[in-house]
Amino acid sequence: MASVSLLLDNGACREIVVPERVGKLLIKDAFSLPLPEEDAFDTIHELEYRVCFAQLTDMLSRRDYSSGELDSKLKAYGYRAIEIDRALRVARDKRYLDDMRFTTTFIQQRIARGWGRRKIELELRRRQIDVSDIEGYPEAFFDEDEDFQRALETLEKKRVPDVRPQEKLTRFLVSRGFSYQVARAATSARLEGESAS
Repeated sequence: MASVSLLLDNGACREIVVPERVGKLLIKDAFSLPLPEEDAFDTIHELEYRVCFAQLTDMLSRRDYSSGELDSKLKAYGYRAIEIDRALRVARDKRYLDDMRFTTTFIQQRIARGWGRRKIELELRRRQIDVSDIEGYPEAFFDEDEDFQRALETLEKKRVPDVRPQEKLTRFLVSRGFSYQVARAATSARLEGESAS
């Protein structure tokens, strides 16, 4: 955060706290603000919005984010909630930001990495996405048979432990987000395949 001092016509000095990026712009491109105090503050807040929106689009140019993630990150930089909300609204209107697109892509990528439903749901909550708001969730994304196959594929990459293999492999799959039933069935199938070899 940066503190900006405004020297008023009557000789009084007013302090305003702005995000660091806004403060640097005010120092670098020192410009005379409108004479009435309220207009000066409005001008600074408009600059804060423009910098906030520029930072938001810069972040989105690197990867997709959820609205909640962006809100948290921009608050951490010190932007006011009103400027963040305005920037998020404009980004949604221009389709730079779409929580449904983010969520669908996120789920598909995590499924491809071998994540289970529970781990994906936990990660979505961490990113401030409510799974009850996702259209067609979970039926559109998860199938019990596909979960079983993904669990088996995940286990194929893992060495079978010598001691308590059923317990360790099941725990491994549960930690990857698979349900206990799917993890247990996949572990049993893997161990049966090992003993048949």
